[in-house]
Amino acid sequence: MLTLETIKNAIVPVPQQVTALAGEGLSLKPTAKFCFTAPQAEKGPVKTAGENMRAFLQKNCGEDCFDPAGVPVTLALAEAPAEVKNAGEAYKLTVDANGIQIEGYGESGLFYGVGSFMQLCKWGSAGVQLPAFQVLDWPDNPFRAYKEECRYGSNMMEKADWFAMIDDLSSKKINNLSLALYGCWVIQYDGRVAEYLYLPLKNYPQLKTPMTVKYYSPTEGKWFNYEQLPPIFRDDFFGEVVRYCKDHGMNVIPGVNSFGHNTLFPRLLPEVAPKSPEGVPQPTGFCTSSEETYKFLFEVYDYIIDEYLIPNEMYSFNVLLDEVWDQYGVNPENPAELNSPWCQCEKCRGKERSELFIEHTIKLLKHMKEKGIKNVVVAGDMLIRKVSKLGDLSAPFLKRVREENLQDILFFDWWWYRDVKEQLDFVIEPDELGLRSFFCPWNGYYIWSLLDQPLRNNQIMAEMNHNAKCGEGIYQYAMWDRSYDRVHDCFADYGWNFVGAGSVEDVTERYVNRHFAPMARKVRHAFTLMDWITEQRTVVQDKENPDKTVLSNIGVLAHTLSYYTYCYYRNPATMGEYPQHFPGNALKKVLPWRADYKRVLYSCGAMAKEAVAIFEEAARTAGCNSELARRMAYECRNYQVLVEDWLALLEIYDLTQKGDQKAIAPIARERQAARLSLMTLCEQVKEEWVRKAATMRNHSVFMQSFADIADYVESTENPQLDLMNITAIMSKENFMIR
Repeated sequence: MLTLETIKNAIVPVPQQVTALAGEGLSLKPTAKFCFTAPQAEKGPVKTAGENMRAFLQKNCGEDCFDPAGVPVTLALAEAPAEVKNAGEAYKLTVDANGIQIEGYGESGLFYGVGSFMQLCKWGSAGVQLPAFQVLDWPDNPFRAYKEECRYGSNMMEKADWFAMIDDLSSKKINNLSLALYGCWVIQYDGRVAEYLYLPLKNYPQLKTPMTVKYYSPTEGKWFNYEQLPPIFRDDFFGEVVRYCKDHGMNVIPGVNSFGHNTLFPRLLPEVAPKSPEGVPQPTGFCTSSEETYKFLFEVYDYIIDEYLIPNEMYSFNVLLDEVWDQYGVNPENPAELNSPWCQCEKCRGKERSELFIEHTIKLLKHMKEKGIKNVVVAGDMLIRKVSKLGDLSAPFLKRVREENLQDILFFDWWWYRDVKEQLDFVIEPDELGLRSFFCPWNGYYIWSLLDQPLRNNQIMAEMNHNAKCGEGIYQYAMWDRSYDRVHDCFADYGWNFVGAGSVEDVTERYVNRHFAPMARKVRHAFTLMDWITEQRTVVQDKENPDKTVLSNIGVLAHTLSYYTYCYYRNPATMGEYPQHFPGNALKKVLPWRADYKRVLYSCGAMAKEAVAIFEEAARTAGCNSELARRMAYECRNYQVLVEDWLALLEIYDLTQKGDQKAIAPIARERQAARLSLMTLCEQVKEEWVRKAATMRNHSVFMQSFADIADYVESTENPQLDLMNITAIMSKENFMIR
């Protein structure tokens, strides 16, 4: 039988109150019958709550499990007790000898109550034994949002994948989906600017962003190389995503990059582009003195608001405004040129960048307020962080916001993605600014590279929200992938019940007990190993005192040694040729600190190998979540293969220096085979959209580079391999995937 502790552990996020009731509980057999009643609704979370409960009972007790004389199962809407906060999302779940009753104190509350019951009620072959108990539950925060970025992953998701993501997030009681519809980054793969647009814009048919898919599939034994539009754009189903969210208790916050991360709009619409002093349109940013800029932007905003938000009674919008920087690699015609997003036309060039930014923001806020939008999200980095290089703009910005009476709609985004609290770089305290605020951790984001699960970053930002008088919730910057399930549960716990969530170790303990109870001790250890493998630390490199050198594990693995870092166009003075040399450019970073990098490699490799074995055992153990275990085994194997690849590359480098190059071929063949084995596992456990986005492409770079090295050495009488630059020996496939 379930206990109060197992009930509390089973519900996500961790509930506020679980209480034992006097009397008998319920014994439900697989043949149980139910007298089911629920409020009637044509749409929305009440309708979904009823459908979910009905389907859940039928799944466990058969299609014909309903009978007027059966166990009473009652869903109802009711008035909230005085002690409950954010009553519209609160619920009471009661189980006793008289049946099952779920009261929602609002439509979303009823939906969440049903979800909690389904989480804790695990039917076995003999049925389920439920004690007499009551859950009274409500969220600390009215705002708990997940931001799905427009990037590798979401660019390949079909409609069913979007719906699966919403099912997953809403089951964790996330009540806002911030969905990025437009964003751009610098040149990456294929020498192309990385541009994303997820919604066809009427009157602008030229605005579209084809995605490239390139990788080798060991399962199919062939290379893929083609283009496609993002499915959400191709099939124009954003409206269906919005309605699906509505039915699952989630509001949608569309995101349109409205200054930085913006190359598609100025490239194809030169009338809105910033200008050089000579009047030449530039490839990134906006001219904020041009009427054409605001005519276009407001037309885009109004289309989204009028077509998708207002009809669904949604009133939030994200204009972003983050990372407005000078950059290389935003102009495909001249990538080595440093381009500024700040306009230098006659009207703009006499103004400070800070003035241009603030006035642009005010114009956007005023328009949103006129359209009836109640929450306008603005990123905080350009205004209150050192990274902006504009200084502390909080005072002049706040002055303008108050002059225009916009403080009621402004929702300020305090984003920061580090696990080390001492590295926070905000130049002002949240309550000093005094604006409605949320605090933004991340989920690890790089689903196409290495799994990082930043639970501590989520705890830090949730704590800031909990302590700030202006805090209204937390908002996770993310790319969705089921492998990030533990950090998503962590985010849900801290957003719903900060005190009850406890430490990150408590979060992991509950997670392990939910999914891996028969092997809880071992699997808890495996997750600890994963957290150490991906540990963030302040980097110290001391040549005079090498014993004091400290490297960040995740920094080494994900940002120094993984290929993805090297697909970007960087400063040509430090990057060298483009496409970047790989593994050469990474090797240049490693060799001066070789001993310190090898220390990270050996320690992370040993931990990864141990974690792989534990998760593989869990995948075979009855009562454990085999799907999650197999995914975690893959993620840990990904760490292990990367480590072993780099130890092999260092060995190959030594052989090139010794002149013993014929010994290289078997090492390279072994690594080619190991990478192919990992890629096969990836195809078995990861969804197609994850694989297509960039995951398999990055694997293919390692696999094919080792293949090319082996081919060259085996076919050459006196090989002269230069590991710093393997361009001369690269196959056409290797060039293709760069």
